[in-house]
Amino acid sequence: MKIGIIHYRSTLSESVVDLLRAASEENVEAEYVRVQGLDSYIVDGKISVKYHNRELDISGAVLRGVGVFMSLEVFMKRIGVLEALSKTVPVVNDPIASVTARDKWRSLLALASAGLPVPNTLVTENPFTAMRYVEQAKRAVLKPITGSLGLGSTLVDDPDVAFQLTKGLSSMGIPSYYQVFLEKPGFDFRLFVVGDRVVAGMKRVVEGKWKTNVAQGARGVKVDESEYPEAFKLAVEATKTLKLDYAGVDIALDRTTNKLFILEVNAFPQWHGLKQATGVDPSRDIIRLLKDKIKK
Repeated sequence: MKIGIIHYRSTLSESVVDLLRAASEENVEAEYVRVQGLDSYIVDGKISVKYHNRELDISGAVLRGVGVFMSLEVFMKRIGVLEALSKTVPVVNDPIASVTARDKWRSLLALASAGLPVPNTLVTENPFTAMRYVEQAKRAVLKPITGSLGLGSTLVDDPDVAFQLTKGLSSMGIPSYYQVFLEKPGFDFRLFVVGDRVVAGMKRVVEGKWKTNVAQGARGVKVDESEYPEAFKLAVEATKTLKLDYAGVDIALDRTTNKLFILEVNAFPQWHGLKQATGVDPSRDIIRLLKDKIKK
């Protein structure tokens, strides 16, 4: 059995190294594949995918990323080629499901449509709409619609600031994604789902800050399902709703309502902080999941 680990970087990320090692431990041959080197063909109705002009001889693949700061055309090409690959071998996560999860608005739309709890959220290009939203919400977080690691997220409590921010973004062809600010109790959850279970979970604890990303300085503290069963259940339900095989699910407890809300579902989650906090490396679970899909 041979699999591909698909990413876009010229150097191996920590998660890719972990997956390559896990594959070796599972007696699976693995090849690092850069997504920009993939091409797809339709010849006489038959679909094929090549890597640097050679046949990509793999039984399945783990998708770790498609790139950043690319044109819409390049993005659509890469997703299209990966979709072609997924029609010939199992790919985790599914490329189309990954696109939905990468788009914060579309993923929350799917979760809300399934009846799962998500924060009050607005997506708009209209600065007047943004102004009225912040005026009503009092405090909201402006997030990049496809960002991660908490980078670019801004707390907005002034309607005029919201107006100016959205006006400036719209002038550059960028939509605004506002989410009502939740009064967290100094932490939120990152739960890592593989298949139908949470394989590792942590609280992301902060003091004096509103951002709880580990990349932004939060401290990870291991949690078990027995402590927070509802959060663990929500994480699995969110992953299934978005048709993902594995995901990092961010869930927050709102002190005002004492309710849990799903903030984001990441189809390309990093796990460095999770490993440090819990001692769990989810890469082996991902490889085992892919092996099971290939055998089916």
